[in-house]
Amino acid sequence: MPLLRALLSSSNPPNVIVLTRPGSKNKDLLSDLSPVSPIVISVDYTDTSALTTLFKKHSIEIVISALASTGYKAQYNLADAAKASGSVKLFVPSEWGSPTEGAKDKGEDNIFAVTASFTEHLKLLDLPYTRFFTGLFMAYVPWVVGADVDGKVHIQGKGDTPFTVTSQEDIGGFVAHVLTSLPLTSPELVNASLRIQGQQITLRQYAQVANKPIVTVTENETIPGNTDEDKALKAFLQKHIEEGTATTGWDHRTEREIEGATGSANKLWEGHVWQTIERTL
Repeated sequence: MPLLRALLSSSNPPNVIVLTRPGSKNKDLLSDLSPVSPIVISVDYTDTSALTTLFKKHSIEIVISALASTGYKAQYNLADAAKASGSVKLFVPSEWGSPTEGAKDKGEDNIFAVTASFTEHLKLLDLPYTRFFTGLFMAYVPWVVGADVDGKVHIQGKGDTPFTVTSQEDIGGFVAHVLTSLPLTSPELVNASLRIQGQQITLRQYAQVANKPIVTVTENETIPGNTDEDKALKAFLQKHIEEGTATTGWDHRTEREIEGATGSANKLWEGHVWQTIERTL
């Protein structure tokens, strides 16, 4: 939603079309966007032909995927339709987290490798793309530590390793600015990875700022969650944080931070754009 708001309120607002699944409840949330509202179209994400026709009819130039992890497979149909339409010039895959470049090459078998595999599909299609690596959404930190369940910060490990957090509002503003101000054929966009960071914090620092008690999670315990899937994902993310790989400067291929990644804004290296956005948690 913050990205959608940012696109609609940009200085050079594009014509925005929002695709939803038939029967999706998210359509009702779009009423809050008045007085400027996007066109909302319900479509079956498994129907590549219908998606292709839709992209052609509306002369879509950019496809931005905000699908959750459970819907990643639908991106393949979106990409195939985007390529077949002949109108789409840029595809923004659903990354919105830690960097995934090199995860598959290193033999990793996790969500990072899954998202990296989709980029390979875009390359095979010869469909230009831009990836945005943002770190953890700031608003999701309470969920990661189980505070959404009992109001406490459950830490698996020491909890003193810095990781990247960025607010969704800052992400939306940055992405909207980049996509509406740069030519779609710009080398800063085409097959590029843009890494942004609001700030770095530790789980213990979050507990202090949020004034919440800390609970140490032992080996035989789990971080509170509403489902087993929630608990497993929280454990994975905290392991990712504890290992020091949850910053947007992390490089899976070299297994270290990219030199200068935490420096000043707009730092350009190896095809990556680094943007630092200051915001207090």
